[in-house]
Amino acid sequence: MTNKYYTSLAFWTMGDKYLIISHGVCEKIIRNRNQYMLVSDHKLTLKQIERKTKWNDVNMIIPLLFNFYHGLELMLKGFVLFSEGGEVKLDHKITKLYQKFHTHYSDQKKLINLFGRYIVKNQMPEILFNFLGHNKLSVNRFYESLRYPFNNSLTKEYQHYKLKYQSDRGIEFFRTLKNDINKIKKLTVALGNLLEQ
Repeated sequence: MTNKYYTSLAFWTMGDKYLIISHGVCEKIIRNRNQYMLVSDHKLTLKQIERKTKWNDVNMIIPLLFNFYHGLELMLKGFVLFSEGGEVKLDHKITKLYQKFHTHYSDQKKLINLFGRYIVKNQMPEILFNFLGHNKLSVNRFYESLRYPFNNSLTKEYQHYKLKYQSDRGIEFFRTLKNDINKIKKLTVALGNLLEQ
């Protein structure tokens, strides 16, 4: 195993962990029907309410997307490192990493399309596209908006409600995301195995 492959594998392996947690959160939200409110004909305890409403987009969408995008970033960095070796400058601009992946792995159409669905603004699911548009954010600034409530200079508060309170529409988004994570994981493993040879 070459040093280049070993370094890339470390990025892929860590990225996979972030995708696993993202997948698990999607499953929980789907299973709990993205419920953030309860209607009951009897009094519920705080513990009952919390148990029934914990897994929803109101509570989970921001950390879920942060983990998902961090997983994508690590996966892309691993492939770019493999192609460019030590010459690559690692940064957090996911669009640049995606473009480099697209250039170096142009035969990987399925992976390019899957990554593109979450990185190319006009290909994004409506929920993400609307959030970026409402907050006037580029895809590269999206990451920042998932880490902090305000921009770096504290002059702009991010309006996260565009990601939340999606009810049934949110469930469809989480189903698609969960399925896409499965596909990304399988295809990145297959490509990594191919590169090892």
